Amino acid sequence: MEDHIQKTSNDNREILSVSEVNQAANDFLNEAFPPLWIVGEISNFKEYGSSGHWYFSLKDSDSVLSAAMFRLQNIGLRFKPKEGDQVIIQGKLSIWKKTGRYQIIASKMELAGFGELLRKFELLKNKLNEEGLFQLKNENQLPEVVNKIALITSKNGAAIKDVISTVKRRAPHLEVVLFPVKVQGQGSTESIVSALESIKKLNAVESFETLLICRGGGSIEDLWTFNDENICREIAHFPIPVISGVGHETDFTLVDFVSNLRAATPTAAAEIVSEGSSKVVIYLKEIRRLLQEKVQRLCDIQKEKLQVLIKLIRSPKQIIQEQYLKLDYKTESLKKSMDSFKLRKLDVLEKLDLQLKNQTPNNKILMYKNQLMSFSTILQKELDKTIIGNINKTKYLEEQLNALNPVGILDRGYSITYDRKGGIIRDGAKVSKGEIIKTKLASGEIQSEVTK
Repeated sequence: MEDHIQKTSNDNREILSVSEVNQAANDFLNEAFPPLWIVGEISNFKEYGSSGHWYFSLKDSDSVLSAAMFRLQNIGLRFKPKEGDQVIIQGKLSIWKKTGRYQIIASKMELAGFGELLRKFELLKNKLNEEGLFQLKNENQLPEVVNKIALITSKNGAAIKDVISTVKRRAPHLEVVLFPVKVQGQGSTESIVSALESIKKLNAVESFETLLICRGGGSIEDLWTFNDENICREIAHFPIPVISGVGHETDFTLVDFVSNLRAATPTAAAEIVSEGSSKVVIYLKEIRRLLQEKVQRLCDIQKEKLQVLIKLIRSPKQIIQEQYLKLDYKTESLKKSMDSFKLRKLDVLEKLDLQLKNQTPNNKILMYKNQLMSFSTILQKELDKTIIGNINKTKYLEEQLNALNPVGILDRGYSITYDRKGGIIRDGAKVSKGEIIKTKLASGEIQSEVTK
């Protein structure tokens, strides 16, 4: 019985190889642990030249952890770690099944000091953002045209030179009031906060329209003052608009997020604050150019008119001579008009005289006599014409009458036969036998009896 139990138990065992155990442990670690951030000191650092992979250990005062970082991950780092460096790495825990060595495969690496600053940066950034400080100011609050600005920067740095030169070039009228401060190191935070307080006190008198807070580029440690919580809170609640021009284009500080606008560089900040004024200056220059052109055109037009007037101006002697010529012309015209008028009047008088002479009794008698003679001649001619016409008409009617007269027919050898009643016989069948008929000839008549 015991042998049977032992045999059954041995038959149900799951026997694994070393590789399978290591692989199972590796799978368990990958599933159980997400990517981890680990801080430690570099030791036993080795780089394989052919592959470019890094192999090293991370240690602290109590423990050591094997680590590896492959070429595809380490090629983008800006530094190469060395023995003793404190670093922060992100990676996944694993077990190399060939040796069973427990290790971490790194995907990211930072120097511990830099990483700590970034951690603090992110923590404060999230805190201020959750409080709503990043939303208090915006770009729309910036004035379009600025005449006076307050500038917070180091009096000995390159930033102040860049800002002043840019403002003078783009907007010469813009007044810049400098508030010199320490921009890094011990006491820099207090210096900037003090400058902000001074600006707030003077603002009622000076009427600053914009605040520029600037400094040149540097490492994260150099710029760390501009990540100070007190400075950020002061700027977030500052009574006038703020433009941040801290560092270079790739540098970001928390001051950038609480300001109305972030500029990539101090020069860019100066360009932004002077942009409206620069546009006004350009506009005024263009207006000046247009006015000059218009005035020049008007001057040219008036000059041309003046030249024409100069040409039209004549000497008094010439004007008098022209008036003499006009007077002579008018005199000659008047004389001709008078002569013409005189001739017309004489012609009228001659006509009136002739009419008057024609109005004498003898002339009238002679005229009427001539008219009577003329009328008598005309009347005689009309009377003769009428008589001749009537004679001709009578002859025509006579001829027509003769043509219709039966007697005329008889003269041509014809005759007319009448019955006993005097009717004209036109049909022989209508005459009875024994009837007495009468035949009229051109000369005389014949009476006869019908026998047949």
